[in-house]
Amino acid sequence: MTSLHSHLLDIATAELTPSAAPARIVSGEPTCAEWVIVDNGTVEIGIWEVTPGVFRSIKSGIGEVVEFVSGAGRIEHADGSVSPIAPGVVVEFLPGWEGTWFVEETTRKLYTIYSAPAQA
Repeated sequence: MTSLHSHLLDIATAELTPSAAPARIVSGEPTCAEWVIVDNGTVEIGIWEVTPGVFRSIKSGIGEVVEFVSGAGRIEHADGSVSPIAPGVVVEFLPGWEGTWFVEETTRKLYTIYSAPAQA
């Protein structure tokens, strides 16, 4: 019988590969690593980690749902609201979202990125 699933390692301990640093660094020298588990061109699911620093983020043409596995800090949204970075916190960034990440401790998240629907 063919298996239709694969067993993945614990999100908190999975080995990641170095990836590009955040594009819009405000302060610090954050570095990143990730493991893209699925990428079918419409949806990407993976594990991402970033070291301390401050950087701006923009979700242009995509949305993202994240669950933080480890880390500490906060995300300041363009509307002035704040989301904590802490284990167990889930945040959705809708297409067009903008904000600033303040990462105080190395942070790891499980993420799902989805393509924004085309505007009619």
